[in-house]
Amino acid sequence: MGILTVQGESQATIEIKKSVFICHLKGIDDYDEGLTYVKKIASDYPDARHNCYTFLTHDGRQKFSDNGEPQGTAGVPMTEILKKKEITDVACVVTRYFGGIKLGTGGLAAAYSQAVKEAIGSAEIVEKAKSIVRTIETDYGGYQTIVRATESFGAVVLPPEYGQTVRITFYYPSENDDEWKEKEKQLFSGKVLSIIVEESYKTYKTQR
Repeated sequence: MGILTVQGESQATIEIKKSVFICHLKGIDDYDEGLTYVKKIASDYPDARHNCYTFLTHDGRQKFSDNGEPQGTAGVPMTEILKKKEITDVACVVTRYFGGIKLGTGGLAAAYSQAVKEAIGSAEIVEKAKSIVRTIETDYGGYQTIVRATESFGAVVLPPEYGQTVRITFYYPSENDDEWKEKEKQLFSGKVLSIIVEESYKTYKTQR
């Protein structure tokens, strides 16, 4: 249906030969958000020896850095772990506090990779797909009927807005739009019509 990404943020810490590696993962919407997140984490750990990072987006843009570690021992291994897990639209920063014992190039690559794996293991992985966002306004009597209809269709229903009427906002993958329009006709016979608010990437829970 779409791509895999991280919902919110995730963190993991490992220690190898007295060096501490702290990995932060965050789902992002675009390249600029990734850059901002990397700068934020680096500023949170100004006393660390290294703040290595990678971030990549579904449109193929990516950026990574070894941040002073030997070339190819941090940014690239971190990126490869995310790609193997098929996770994108994500920023990843691994902060290292040096413990005084050198790990060698192979040891460094393994350590940075393991830190990322640990953070992925504790993250909530969600699916992200290009989606249609719609709203429906109804009276209070029709609220439950519409919510049941949208949920049975597989749409994600957001908290309603209450006023003289109830406004229901929901979204589903864009590829299912024709199917929704047909279902809407069958259910409401043209008496209730939803309105498209936008088309954008949205997240869905996944069992992967």
